[in-house]
Amino acid sequence: MTLELALRPPFSIPRLFRAHSDEPDQAYHWINPKQDTSQRPSEPEKQDRKPPEGKDEQEYRSLSKIKLGEVEDALNVYAHQLVPVAVPANENWIGKNFFCRLPLKRIKDGRPPEIFGRVKTCYPSDGHIDNIETVELFFPRKEGTTDRVLIQKDDLSRYSQRPAQSFYLRLQFKASEKDAADFDGAGSLFRTNGFYPELNGEFYDLLEMNEQNQAMYPRLYVMGSRWFDAIPDTFHTEMKAKLKEMLHWGKLIFNYHPDCLPKEVNTLNKVLGFKYEFTPTLLTEPANPQETALIVAKLFDRAISPTDRKEK
Repeated sequence: MTLELALRPPFSIPRLFRAHSDEPDQAYHWINPKQDTSQRPSEPEKQDRKPPEGKDEQEYRSLSKIKLGEVEDALNVYAHQLVPVAVPANENWIGKNFFCRLPLKRIKDGRPPEIFGRVKTCYPSDGHIDNIETVELFFPRKEGTTDRVLIQKDDLSRYSQRPAQSFYLRLQFKASEKDAADFDGAGSLFRTNGFYPELNGEFYDLLEMNEQNQAMYPRLYVMGSRWFDAIPDTFHTEMKAKLKEMLHWGKLIFNYHPDCLPKEVNTLNKVLGFKYEFTPTLLTEPANPQETALIVAKLFDRAISPTDRKEK
């Protein structure tokens, strides 16, 4: 079963998510099985610490220290994750929270001809490359870490044969028909934050995922409790093992579980045996489209933020 999601103009994203219907709002973080529940953000760097090679005092990596091969590696990391933003009448568009390829001026300092990454901030606002003064970019690295790169107006090439290109990041929904109905018309909640929602009610495709081909699949998943409950019992054991493998491979899974569901429909946390304070992994459980959009954006931003990893 394949379901389609209607996309409409963006609107605001309200309120916090809730882990369970009978618990207060909390800031859960556990979507990565490698992350311990006691983990806290790294402490601020000491002032007398020497910056890593290629970074200045503000921890921005210099363009001159980035090699062309690193840009190609960064593109390969997200090669199967991206959907181009369709802006034929406004080429060279740059948007906050979107992945972008930006052409750079050819200056004899060793910099590559282009840079790729996720736009954290652009000033003065989203728009055509000619109107941008400064871009703060999250530059992904092959080994899974991320660098900050600061790009000034004079670094950008307006006359490159390859214009700037922005991309959505794929976000796949494993949804029942009722789940899909809940999200009908809510596509703009995700698109405004740079995500491209894909609704798909199948489960066989996940069973075909393995360590060798998993990079071909989306990194982000929203899975409905009703969707999992509808999977034939004969596949439940195999599917539970597959979801745990996906978490091990770095997939981010969010469990859509509306408050109105009967107790007979279990959360994925209960299905997988995940429990607060007892297991290192706990899936978030948004209960409506607004909470889902909010927590997807928040936790993906945290997952790729350079400030969330400890420098060695």
